[in-house]
Amino acid sequence: MRSFGIGGGLEKQRCDNCPIRDWALCSTLESPAALALSTIANFKHFPAGQVLQCSHTDPSWYAVIVAGVVKLAKTLADGRQQIVGLQFPADFLGRPFAASSAFQAEATTSLLLCCFPKNDFEAVMEEHPCLEGALLRRTLDQLDTARDWMFTLGRKTAQERLASLLFVIAERLVPASGSSPSDEGTLTFDLPLSRIDMADCLGLTHETVSRELHELKEKGVIATRGRRTFILPDPAALEHLAKGAEAVTNSDSLAGS
Repeated sequence: MRSFGIGGGLEKQRCDNCPIRDWALCSTLESPAALALSTIANFKHFPAGQVLQCSHTDPSWYAVIVAGVVKLAKTLADGRQQIVGLQFPADFLGRPFAASSAFQAEATTSLLLCCFPKNDFEAVMEEHPCLEGALLRRTLDQLDTARDWMFTLGRKTAQERLASLLFVIAERLVPASGSSPSDEGTLTFDLPLSRIDMADCLGLTHETVSRELHELKEKGVIATRGRRTFILPDPAALEHLAKGAEAVTNSDSLAGS
């Protein structure tokens, strides 16, 4: 792990050059709160596979993800695991005012985090209510996302679940342009999950995930290059399938015209 502070002369330079500055937590804060937050921030690098926080320890820091993806997981005593959430650039990592984390947070890719010492961050929250309000709004958005995912797991078919997961990942990894992946042309992204992780996200077996991926390729909804690179020739087709309707690719539309 490598870290460096952003206080002093580097403070404004680091924040001005931050790739997520326009949609991270600090972007919605009043200037005094944003300045207070920047003075306690440290950038830290973590390798893929690093456990960041776990349920039996008291976290000593919180963070905003600058680059990379984090998985949140719950594991039973017999080893069964469910990935209950994924966090992407600009997401907030941690649970303020809690004695411990309810889930294990693990880096699924190499990470760059903007970290804040726990006690200092909570002090800034108490001194600047706008930070508390911004964090509450993001928490409520995450609650809505969790409820949508409950519906996905409870009511969608295996293929619809897989399409939903791929579309969510594509949506979050598309460069910030204010558009949806379905507004783009051909989209290429590196999947931040293994096939086993995908199964743990979706409540499916590894074999089912592999079979449904093959079927999506056969339909022309996705293509792959190697194990990790995914290509969406027509992102709208994937979104259509994720919403519970049969995907219609551009090639299908041309064939029927």
